[in-house]
Amino acid sequence: MRVVQSYSLEARMQERFSSNNTKTLKDGVKAKKLSAGLERKTDVLVGLATGVVLYVGAQRVLSGALTRGELVVFLTYLKAAFKPMRDVAKYTGRIAAAAASGERIVQVMDQPPTIVDPSWARPAARFLGDIAFQDVSFGYEPGHPVLRGLNLHVRPGERVAIVGPSGAGKSSVAMLISRLRDPDSGQVRIDGHDLCDLTVASVRSQVAVVLQDSVLFATTVRENIAYGLPDATDEMVYAAAELAGAHEFIMALPEGYETVVGERGDTLSGGQRQRIAIARAAVRDAPIVILDEAMSGLDQETEREVLAALARLTVDRTTLVITHDLSAALDADRVVWIDEGRVLDQGRPRDVLTRCGSEVADAQLR
Repeated sequence: MRVVQSYSLEARMQERFSSNNTKTLKDGVKAKKLSAGLERKTDVLVGLATGVVLYVGAQRVLSGALTRGELVVFLTYLKAAFKPMRDVAKYTGRIAAAAASGERIVQVMDQPPTIVDPSWARPAARFLGDIAFQDVSFGYEPGHPVLRGLNLHVRPGERVAIVGPSGAGKSSVAMLISRLRDPDSGQVRIDGHDLCDLTVASVRSQVAVVLQDSVLFATTVRENIAYGLPDATDEMVYAAAELAGAHEFIMALPEGYETVVGERGDTLSGGQRQRIAIARAAVRDAPIVILDEAMSGLDQETEREVLAALARLTVDRTTLVITHDLSAALDADRVVWIDEGRVLDQGRPRDVLTRCGSEVADAQLR
């Protein structure tokens, strides 16, 4: 709604909405007419059939070939036999709509998942957090690679900032670690194990992700945090909220942890949404944490609070910080500069940012 009002699109949206409503109304009226016409035709057919049977039956009763009771019973049977036909005519429109909806549901259900466990996959043990990309190439479309022979090693407990221009492949690195996608070639290894040899569930359960636009669900604050770990206890939820610096403002909400947030968390501020997302990542207790532009779009005061929460979250965990923010990169143990799907430079933050000064400035502008 804010976007529509900001760009003065009310008239255009209203016109499109009215057009769609008019089309839907016309289609609905047409469908009702067809359904009503079928019902009336069925009624006429039933009436004619009943009239014919009654006429023939009356003639046979008068000739003594049939009794009055037998005629009444026969008419009753005829009415019962026509009832299913009348019901079909009555509910034809609903049946057609249900069939179309069912067809769409079947199409969704039949969609094969992109990532599946091979027959030899095994559950992963608790990760130490040693991450290695070995000649990894990956693209979302055939013939258009995003990563080209990427080689990268992250030591357990290391905090690495991945920087570079938009479209360089930074977020693709995060997706591959979470096994949201598999590489086209090369290997992504954690603790020496190829992720393709491990079950998807056991890998994803050990990676916590905090995104730029953290999505909250239209349910209670408690459940939103507990989604990070399905069997999380109340004590674990409270501890995660404390770590994320969210407990105080949650208790100030009308119903505390039982407060239902709006769709996508729209009833909360950006900083509050982000801290609940951090709490959701904290309750997961994952050895690997990925921060994908987690600080973008926050004011200075909120940014300080979220930074403090992220610092607590990432203690003694392997952390990948995907960012355009130089201050976030300076806090890392190492900076990796990625462009066109390759590592162009890496090392201590100030050294890399000094060597790639012009590229960093361009990346911030982009």
